[in-house]
Amino acid sequence: MITKGLGRLAIGMLLLISQTGCWDMKTIQDTNYVTAIGFDYQKGRYVVYCQMLDFSSVAKQEGGKGGQPPMIWVGQEEGDTINDAYTRLHKTTQQRVFWGHVGAYVFTKEALKQGVGKFTDSSVRYGETRFTQWVYSTDEPIESIFSVIPFFNVSPLSSILMQPVENYLQRSFIRPLKLYRVAALAREPGNTVMMPTLAIRKDVWVKNEKPDPKLEVSGVYAIAKKNHVEWLSEDQFKGARWLEKSTVRTPMVVYINGKAELSVSIQNPKARITPRMKGDQPVFDIHIEAKAIVAELLENVDEDALKKQIAKQIPEEIEQTFKQGRKHDTDVFQLEHVLYKQAFPEWSKLTSNGEKPLEDYQLGDIKVDIQLSHSGMLKMKEKEQQY
Repeated sequence: MITKGLGRLAIGMLLLISQTGCWDMKTIQDTNYVTAIGFDYQKGRYVVYCQMLDFSSVAKQEGGKGGQPPMIWVGQEEGDTINDAYTRLHKTTQQRVFWGHVGAYVFTKEALKQGVGKFTDSSVRYGETRFTQWVYSTDEPIESIFSVIPFFNVSPLSSILMQPVENYLQRSFIRPLKLYRVAALAREPGNTVMMPTLAIRKDVWVKNEKPDPKLEVSGVYAIAKKNHVEWLSEDQFKGARWLEKSTVRTPMVVYINGKAELSVSIQNPKARITPRMKGDQPVFDIHIEAKAIVAELLENVDEDALKKQIAKQIPEEIEQTFKQGRKHDTDVFQLEHVLYKQAFPEWSKLTSNGEKPLEDYQLGDIKVDIQLSHSGMLKMKEKEQQY
């Protein structure tokens, strides 16, 4: 009996020893995590910037505000190809690099001229990455963009660079863009990719009487066929918000007789673009329906007069942006794509079946229907006496 028991014990010990367990498990401190990648092209060389964060300090901040500024590292390398630059960067990363947490790509103008696909091809072929990164352009030094810290010393993962949606829902001007959407738009005939531009503002916020830089979306780089790249500021591009399907809430100051009388918030504008031919020239009529909410009332304004003024200002913004686009040889409203979808024979004839861009086109009638939803907690017709 004793011999049989010892035999079972020996077999059990052998089974335990043979189990692999978690001997090859890597803990968080054994891996470097890249969170954002920047791309540039200089003197025939591909330049890569990588942002890495200390995830142990990020984890500590989840229970509250951070006491110390988060630790940020930005690496830079260049190569004959993008993958060559990545390989060179690996020489100094000290530990294994994990690319599955990359949340944003940032391109310079020179990189955009080469084509987005040249810079992202190696990334999307790699098993740890996807097409879900936010995509931006910039004229700022990329290392500066990656080094901006949000309020309260929280992680850069909470900045516009990584989380642009909440800011856009509150103020819809320039739609955030993900890589999969860039890939889809670039493949559709007649589309122009409008890539948001990141800038650093040093003149808005002050912390303890010292300037506190923060990121903002300042405009767009329009990328058309053959990587034709043009930049439009937010003010030049503001008319596009009325034709953007994802616009949720966007502000407008209403001017009556040249004087600012009140502010409104326009919600969920629905635009319909209809092409028609005027001889050999395509003309695009626009019909917009939207709801307006009075956000601020400086003087008493008649409701009908308010609707008419809003219906006047929106077309003015659309026409202004359209003219800026034509000035920069850019189809800011994707009108060629509208013609491709709704009037394919005309599109095929005017563009030689997509071989050349649509050139001779104009805006037609712009009709705006405004529904005044409410005026907040105060009645519109009975403006409270100011105290």
